[in-house]
Amino acid sequence: MKERLLYFIKYYLFWVLFFVAQKPLFMLWQHRLLGDVNWTDWFLVPWHGLPLDLSVAAYLTAVAGVLLCVSFWVSTRVIGKIIDVVTAVFLAVALCAVIGDNGSFPSWGYHIDKDVFAYLATPKEVLACAPWWLWCLGVVLFAALFAGWWWLYKKISLFEDVKRVKLRIIGTVVMLVLTALLFLPMRGSVTVSTMNTGRAYYSDNRMLNLAAVNPVFNIVESLSENTFDSSRYHYMPSDEAAALVHNIRPDSGQASELFLSTDRPHVVLFILESFCKTAWEAMPNLQRLAKEGVYFDNVYANSYRTDRGVVAVLSAFPGGASGSVMLVPAKSQQLPQIGQVLKAEGYDLKFYYGGDEDFTNMRSFLVTGGFEQRVADRDFPLSDRMSKWGVPDHILFDYAAGDIVKRVPANKTFSVILSLSSHEPFEVDYHHFEHPYLNAIAYTDSCLGAFVDTLKTSSEWDNTVVIVLADHGYPYPDGIQNFEPLRYKIPLVFTGGAIQQAKTVTALGSQIDWVPTLLHQMRLDAEQFTFAKDLMDTTRTPYAYYHFVDGFTYITPSDTTIIDAVTDKPIKPNADSQTSKTAHAITQRIYESL
Repeated sequence: MKERLLYFIKYYLFWVLFFVAQKPLFMLWQHRLLGDVNWTDWFLVPWHGLPLDLSVAAYLTAVAGVLLCVSFWVSTRVIGKIIDVVTAVFLAVALCAVIGDNGSFPSWGYHIDKDVFAYLATPKEVLACAPWWLWCLGVVLFAALFAGWWWLYKKISLFEDVKRVKLRIIGTVVMLVLTALLFLPMRGSVTVSTMNTGRAYYSDNRMLNLAAVNPVFNIVESLSENTFDSSRYHYMPSDEAAALVHNIRPDSGQASELFLSTDRPHVVLFILESFCKTAWEAMPNLQRLAKEGVYFDNVYANSYRTDRGVVAVLSAFPGGASGSVMLVPAKSQQLPQIGQVLKAEGYDLKFYYGGDEDFTNMRSFLVTGGFEQRVADRDFPLSDRMSKWGVPDHILFDYAAGDIVKRVPANKTFSVILSLSSHEPFEVDYHHFEHPYLNAIAYTDSCLGAFVDTLKTSSEWDNTVVIVLADHGYPYPDGIQNFEPLRYKIPLVFTGGAIQQAKTVTALGSQIDWVPTLLHQMRLDAEQFTFAKDLMDTTRTPYAYYHFVDGFTYITPSDTTIIDAVTDKPIKPNADSQTSKTAHAITQRIYESL
């Protein structure tokens, strides 16, 4: 019986050591994002992350504990083999989580969560996120780490059969008690408070807090959460939050200044993958279009991934800090969409995308928005699907330009084009910049320029407005953290033959604001888009809002408030109390509206 008790303890400590060792691995892997830290943090991060490590280790050990109870009555050899298989599976899954988390963190800026399972539903797109050599490197790293940890695990001594019935009974009872005691580290306390990722937070440096979080615990916790639970972001009485949001968004129902020559233009909307203002140097064609049209140079994306960005653009809905609305059709179908508004005005709608339209439930969202006509990768021959994500932008844009020129004489049209070539791993047949991100942006920008030049040949060009904006930003220059405003600043350009006069608008705004800005130019109501404002309306309060994983930001001309939603504290101290309250009110109203 003594051997089993020692085995139980060693097994638990093995898992604790495994997870503790991932903290310095994460800090080394993410050293560019971590920046200069005090030497003491190399000890404080594992220490503050220990409660989560103890919790996950307890869950894994509980399985072995149950098997050890059975081992008093069954052949040791059989139980030992079963524990080996279970441990191998746990170890493989944990290593996949650790390596995948570290590999995705530099571009995502947050730990992988339950959304990863939605992405895994379309493996082709997952594989397209990184070049082949990086996947190979991940496999080699997995094999090396698995071999090392498996060697350590096998150092745990096994146990002998117990033949005396009395010892079997006593041993079973003792092992059951020990396994039951694992409930304490699992839960983290005996009070009403349960273990959560916030237990690892200890520093004003958000990266140190994230380094302390156990990636396996983070995934499991996100699976257990009600993503759109409004109580999680309830900071004040609902009527008070509604009043604060209304006060910053007075809507006169019309633009202060009209810049379109017609109130029923053909509308072409480009949603460009990862186009961040920090890469402006790689966008000469967009710069040209900005000079020819109305350029909004102080606009921020509302989110950080394409599934969230498309909802923000088409529904003028900023989304939430803890989940994707597009992944939950029951929620996304409740949102208004600009496509619905234009369709009611007699517009012919069509959506163009070179990838898989079923990725992250996009098809259901588009159909709800009135896009019965959709072009996706399946509509192109295999020879055209030459990139990892699908059809490269130059092929898609050429197809869309020709198709739109054919469509426009018949009806007023609303065409939406979602690009994909400027998505990681940035593999494009174009060589103008050394930095892969800049080079991919420059490639898509060249495709955009060619598209507009083709459209200019159309007889309907003078009645056409082309709107260009990004789905989200990107961490460029390298090292920008996930919460920083610079990561979210994006271009927004209205151009085309229907523009009366070129100008630059410096009004502070968000990605979602293009919707009421356009609708008011068309003399249409935009009141149903409750979180967006007309950028040409001088009566409104200038502000921008965006969310990141477990956090949100509110920007005014005089202040920027960045809130960590886990601790409910500002990431950068000395935030103005009123702007902080408004930031909380917007976030609360977003969740209350779902």
